[in-house]
Amino acid sequence: MTSEPGNDRNAAPGRPRTFVSSGFITVDVMIDGSVSASPGGTATNVARALQTHGWSTRVAGTVGNDPAGRFLKEELAHDGVDVSSLHLNQAWTTPVVVQEESRGDHEWRFSCPVCGAKFAKHRPANEATANALAHNTEAPDVFFFDRVSLFTLALAATWAKLGTYIVFEPAALGRPHLFERALHIADLVKFSAERAPSFYNQLESSSASIVETLGPSGARLKAAGSDSWLHVEATQVEGLVDTAGAGDWTSAGLINALFDPPAGKDKFDLERAVAAGQVLGARACTWKGVFPDALRPIQRGFEAFGCPRVLRETQVA
Repeated sequence: MTSEPGNDRNAAPGRPRTFVSSGFITVDVMIDGSVSASPGGTATNVARALQTHGWSTRVAGTVGNDPAGRFLKEELAHDGVDVSSLHLNQAWTTPVVVQEESRGDHEWRFSCPVCGAKFAKHRPANEATANALAHNTEAPDVFFFDRVSLFTLALAATWAKLGTYIVFEPAALGRPHLFERALHIADLVKFSAERAPSFYNQLESSSASIVETLGPSGARLKAAGSDSWLHVEATQVEGLVDTAGAGDWTSAGLINALFDPPAGKDKFDLERAVAAGQVLGARACTWKGVFPDALRPIQRGFEAFGCPRVLRETQVA
C-alpha cells in the first residue's frame, strides 16, 4: 500500500493524532551497582516518544502477568500511553533486556545475569485477537510494527483499508512469506543499515517509501514511486552520553514531522521528515537510557523481578 498519509477522517481539527504500535515490547533493566528498570522495546519506545509530542498513543500486544509485565503496564499508563490493548497472560513471561555498563559503554544481555537463564523472546498474540482488536477499535492515523506476525499483519491489513498509514520497521527477516506480506501492506519501511543484510534483497519488491538510517553517516531515503535515493546528513551530537534508543526517537521524530510539520512547511515531505527524525535521534544521545526520565529502582532485586527461572519456581510453589 502506498497511500498518502492522512485523509478527511484523520484530519479532524482539534484532536491529537492517534498512534498504535505492536511488536517487541520489553522491560529494560539497568544494572550499574543497583537495579533499575523502564519500559523498553522499539514498539514501546516509539509510542512513548510520540506521546511526548502530543499524540494519543496505544501499545497492543500480550506480555506476562508477572512483576515485569505489571511494571510495564503501570509505567506506560503513568506516561499516558493507552494500555487497554496490552494484555497480561498468566501463562506467558515478559521479555526482559538487561543493560550493563562496561568500560564507559553498555552491553545488552538476553539472559539472567545471576544464573544465565534465557529471557523470554517476543511472542505475538494470535490472529483472532488481532481481528477482534482491529474491528473494535477506531483505526488510528498511524500503525507501527517492528515484528512480523499474523497478529501485526492482521492489524495492518484491516486498518490500511480504513486509511491508516502503516509503518514497518524490521529488525530481522523472520519468516520470509510474512515479511513479504508486510512489505506490500506498508506505506513506509524504515530500518537501520546494521539490521539490513538479512532482508535487504526482499526490499526490491516493495513499493513503499524506504528510509535507511546509517548511524553517524546520516540516512538515505527513497520515496514511493521513485527509483532514486536521497541522502540526509546526520545531526551532530553535542555531548554524547548514550546512544540507546536513538533509532526509536528517530522513528518518532520522522512520523511526527510527516503529519505535523512546522508552520509553512509541506505535509508528508519525507526528506524533511527524515531530517527532523535525525535531530530527535541526536538529542536522544545526550541523556542516559532511552528516556531522560530517571529509571525506577527495583528494590526486590533482579531475580525476583525478571529471572524466568525464579518466576517459574515461584509459580510452581
